[in-house]
Amino acid sequence: MATMNCGSAPYCGVLVLESGFGTGNYNHPTPVVHGLWPETGTYGNSGCFNGNPSATIPTVSCYTDTSFQTHEWTTHGVCASNDPVTFFNSVCDLSAAPLQIMTGLTSLAAMSNALKSSGYPVWNSAAPNSQLYLSACAGKDGVWKLASTSNFG
Repeated sequence: MATMNCGSAPYCGVLVLESGFGTGNYNHPTPVVHGLWPETGTYGNSGCFNGNPSATIPTVSCYTDTSFQTHEWTTHGVCASNDPVTFFNSVCDLSAAPLQIMTGLTSLAAMSNALKSSGYPVWNSAAPNSQLYLSACAGKDGVWKLASTSNFG
């Protein structure tokens, strides 16, 4: 996968959506959100917030597995936000409409094309787990938005 350049945005990353067509944990009947991952280190030049890995994780509608949700916070969320409530509400809000578009489609390519046709910034796809990556950025206020990398900033 290519390295992401945040441009003038202090934070950039990907909203990762699972198609449901993968194997193992990635095989399920409907598309779901995997998470929001800042692209830091070898993945990109995003800055990182300093969230507390021990913070209380809220219950949100877009995750059903609390241990996976905790993993997402401690692995990605602490870098994407100072607050788990804000982080998970952002993940759920940003993923709701794309997941609705993906529902009922029968291939990763069809999902990718439908999202692109609807104006969503599909940055990449990963065949092994059958996931789509939508590019996203945030300002210093920590509010994440979906945007093409050419529109970061």
